[in-house]
Amino acid sequence: MNSTNSAQPDDPGPGTRSAEEVFTEFLDAVEDTVQHSGTTWARWDHNDTADYVSEPCGVHARADGRLYQRQIEGGPVDDPQAAVDRMKAHWESKGYKIENIFDNRGPDTTGIEIIASAPGGVVLIFTPTKRVSFIKVVGECTLDPAARKKTT
Repeated sequence: MNSTNSAQPDDPGPGTRSAEEVFTEFLDAVEDTVQHSGTTWARWDHNDTADYVSEPCGVHARADGRLYQRQIEGGPVDDPQAAVDRMKAHWESKGYKIENIFDNRGPDTTGIEIIASAPGGVVLIFTPTKRVSFIKVVGECTLDPAARKKTT
């Protein structure tokens, strides 16, 4: 994943935000999606910031930066289409770009998926189904060396 940051008016350029800033934005994006998902997320705790390990990403060259990402599993939703419609409206109200909605994933699939990107570079994926739901968030890539350390 490359970080462009092009939508940030006062941003000095790709990868320049601190590890703390991108980690906080990443956690807040997960929490916001959880809060607007319409279901429960038993294993998610916004205040538990320990043991996150960043992954390589590219800013100027392949794998010169680091990013945080996490996928969490949540409960079922009665109406996946309605849940996606609500999330789409919420994300659009925050200025996120809706990248894609997959609403025909085959005859054995009971859910749909929506993908959005935030102006700073965070990518969000919400997949509600009648049996289980998922949220995946991929944070912005940073060149800050502090991102190479496991969070505590």
